[in-house]
Amino acid sequence: MKYLRLVLRSFLRSKRRTVLTILSITVSVALIAILQSILATLNAFANNPDASNRIVVRHKVSITNLLPTRYADWLRQQPEVESVMGLQWFQGVYIDRSNFFPNFASEAEFVNTVFKEEIVEYSDAQFREFLRDRNGALVGKNLADKYGWKLGDVVSLKSELFPITVRLTIRCIFRSKRPADELALHFNYKLLEEGVSYMKGRVGTFFVRVHRADDVPKLIERIDRHFHDAVEPTYSETENAFQLEFLKMMGNYSAIIQMITGAVLVAILIVTANTMAMAIRERTTEISVLRAIGFRTSQILAMLMGEGILLSVLGGAGGLAIAWLLAGAVRGYVGTFLPYLQNFHIDAGTMSLCFHATLAVGTLSTFIPAYRAARRPIVDGLRSL
Repeated sequence: MKYLRLVLRSFLRSKRRTVLTILSITVSVALIAILQSILATLNAFANNPDASNRIVVRHKVSITNLLPTRYADWLRQQPEVESVMGLQWFQGVYIDRSNFFPNFASEAEFVNTVFKEEIVEYSDAQFREFLRDRNGALVGKNLADKYGWKLGDVVSLKSELFPITVRLTIRCIFRSKRPADELALHFNYKLLEEGVSYMKGRVGTFFVRVHRADDVPKLIERIDRHFHDAVEPTYSETENAFQLEFLKMMGNYSAIIQMITGAVLVAILIVTANTMAMAIRERTTEISVLRAIGFRTSQILAMLMGEGILLSVLGGAGGLAIAWLLAGAVRGYVGTFLPYLQNFHIDAGTMSLCFHATLAVGTLSTFIPAYRAARRPIVDGLRSL
């Protein structure tokens, strides 16, 4: 703090250069924060602790192949099993394809027991109406608010997978702990069976809820062993592993994001290093005068380092502020096409990463030119006087 005034005077010597450098760091840090938060959100979706005691059972050959619904009877007889539900991805289109949201044909009576961590708050009376009405629909609050749906509204979904259009009546609206889970719609599987002849007695997947997460591995092995020689063999995996497979369809998103982050960090380092090198070269004589009147090398080095770190920290703080302000836009617009990102936010881990990264950039970009300037012989610096 003793030499803060000197640091600030040097910092503001070239206001235009300082402002432009801070802006470049701000934009770069905002990009890094958003990319790392997207990565954290996607990873969290595929590592959901609430899904640790759920198993997804599907056809061994492909997820597009169907399983007999009678498999559920054997699954329910297993001592570890709490609840079993047949579920089929419907891929229904509401008005046009831009209105994308997850919609499923589900065994209605088991939805709230299998997904009790996702379907958290709902009216018992509304849920009974959902079970009573064969054309009833269970929808998340987020989804209902998005389209202005209310109880009793009729919604038409035209499937892109099956030759059927279902007309559903909103009977129950639920709340969840995560915004992405409130984008789902469930309707009675009987509608799909009755509307598509080849779906009679067949389903795409079974979601199996077990009493204890520790029982998951042995139950997975037993299920696949039991159906190994069946005409329709099974492949069982945890729900998190199942979700991860869908995310991998986007490619190696983790490596792509990390590569972009690394490239942006290198760009910040180059920009900041160039700025500090220019600023320090311009003050060669001034630094020599300071040393001549008694300033120690360590003091000069500390002042120059403080200037570079201040430059980076201000840019980093601005970048985090912009990323935080843009978080709502990412949820609102990108989350429309990727429901996973409805949970997007700038978390504490990402903020810490960006803060330490900017500190590192400020330190690395300033140290070499500052050290050279602080160690330069006084006579060499005074020759230009």
